[in-house]
Amino acid sequence: MQRKFKFMNHLILSAFYDNVNKNIGPTLMWVFFLLMIIELLYVSVKYLGSDDSN
Repeated sequence: MQRKFKFMNHLILSAFYDNVNKNIGPTLMWVFFLLMIIELLYVSVKYLGSDDSN
């Protein structure tokens, strides 16, 4: 069981290293793209969805 966990841990860390080391541009692009969508949804719900009358 310990050997299998060690192999899976190495596999996951290796995949993460390859993704960040060799594809840092696309990875950052997707991270910021998803953050921008979350921000747009938050602003839309907060400011456009409120029925406050001043």
